[in-house]
Amino acid sequence: MIATERARTEHILVLDTGDALRGGGILGDTTDGQAVVAAMNLVATDAMALGRNELSLGSAELQKRMAEGRFPMLSANVSVRGSLELFAPPFTIVDIAGHRIALLGLTRLPSGAVADFDVRDPSTAVEPVLDELMGQVNTIILLTNMDYRSAMQLASVLPGIDLVVSASPGQLPTDAVRVAGTGSLVVVAEQPVARHTGRRVGRLTVLLNHDGSLTDPQWRSISLDKSYADDPDMATLLAGYRP
Repeated sequence: MIATERARTEHILVLDTGDALRGGGILGDTTDGQAVVAAMNLVATDAMALGRNELSLGSAELQKRMAEGRFPMLSANVSVRGSLELFAPPFTIVDIAGHRIALLGLTRLPSGAVADFDVRDPSTAVEPVLDELMGQVNTIILLTNMDYRSAMQLASVLPGIDLVVSASPGQLPTDAVRVAGTGSLVVVAEQPVARHTGRRVGRLTVLLNHDGSLTDPQWRSISLDKSYADDPDMATLLAGYRP
């Protein structure tokens, strides 16, 4: 589906909020996310936020996956254990039709300690990064595996974020939501289920204005059921990982 969208759409971003490399399926778990990274390379993913499941790989293995990816894995609040040094880039900047767009990653707070990593409070960590980006870019897109309600709360108190792509609540919203006060758009694509992650994809179409604002949002959360034919290149890739 994504390959088809790229072929017929002039300007497109393929984004992921993380928790993708492990915990979502057998191939991801048995290859420590290598098969997932290869698949994400194939669909030309533009950026992904690091999630708790990625951190569970440990720093050495996760560094391998980051090197294999042809896209940045981002987090503004994950640092090397016992240090203030960020483990991953906090953001990347892309150019679409002359507009500079920042893709910024935030990792949700884990329920307990994570080997090799410290995870700072997302709201505290993201403020200085937003200050750094102001004046550099036209548009800021935040990718986060924070739950939907927490992402909405963050967007309501931090001006300057144009779009938040967040993790799922217990129930999928059917529309893009405009946050009162800041005007940020918030969307969420999938409700992850163990061994079934990736069964849905979100498609957001927006008008990118001269000032970098996003208007006229049209949002769909699409179930990738049997009506979508398997992509032959993806089928070949995945066959190489199966016994």
